[in-house]
Amino acid sequence: MALLMVLLGASPTLLAALIGGAAALVYWQRAPRSALLVLMACLVQLGLTLFGVWLQGWWLPASREAGGTMVHIAQLMGIWGVCSNLLHGAVIGLLAWAAFAQRPKAPAVPPPMV
Repeated sequence: MALLMVLLGASPTLLAALIGGAAALVYWQRAPRSALLVLMACLVQLGLTLFGVWLQGWWLPASREAGGTMVHIAQLMGIWGVCSNLLHGAVIGLLAWAAFAQRPKAPAVPPPMV
């Protein structure tokens, strides 16, 4: 039951990652580099979210029931928090890169104001 509740809570993020990945595939011909970067970001986000759901909805309750110490659980959750934040930073970086990939260069001299 806990897994379903966590999955329900993560459903907006999962849906956004799926829609973003689908949009990247739709626009692949139009902007291949940007689409690839968005697809990579969406896949990483999807993996992060699913792993987080598994961790909170299944592993954490199972670990508590199996008699895992709070110190051990806290250490593992701390490690996951750092890794998760680093990967979320990578996702944001990929999306920012995708936004500016293959943009035409601005002219060296601005046009005259008439």
